[in-house]
This record gives sequence, structure tokens and C-alpha cells, in this order.
Amino acid sequence: MKLKIKFLLWLSDKAGAGFEELNFEGRDSITLRELLVELSKLKPKLGSVIENMLVGASEIIILVNSKTPRSLETPLRDGDEVVFMPPVSGG
Repeated sequence: MKLKIKFLLWLSDKAGAGFEELNFEGRDSITLRELLVELSKLKPKLGSVIENMLVGASEIIILVNSKTPRSLETPLRDGDEVVFMPPVSGG
């Protein structure tokens, strides 16, 4: 199973890339929570940001296939695109 991951704005600096594909061989699906745990291992500079997302104390916007997921238990499937975006303000 492959997932497309996008990190926008300053998250791309912390992640070391703006886009990447992750392969979870032998899996038909994983939850958004499981993805976050895996990303915290792969991207240590995102550790505190991800930790806050896991406990619901983050303003980072998460989109799965351009839609807001209902919870971190949302299942992800082959080919899904997950976008992480910090809040943006301006006028």
C-alpha cells in the first residue's frame, strides 16, 4: 500500500521534503493515527508537532484526499493523499 504525503509551508522544512510516497508493504489499510506514529519515527524533527496532533493539541490541518478526516482512526487506503498544513492567517 502506497500513500502520498504532502507537507506544506514550514512543515516541509521540518520534514526535509514537501512531498513523498510511503510504502506500507503487506497492508491493505492503516489508520491516520498509525501513519502519524510512523511519521514520528521517520521524521524526528516533526516529533513534537506529531505528538501534539496525537493528543489533539495541534492546529495543524490534516486533509485526506482533500477532505477533513473525522478522527485519527480514519482508515487510509492505497493511493490516498494525506496533506499536513499549518494554519494560515493574513488579510
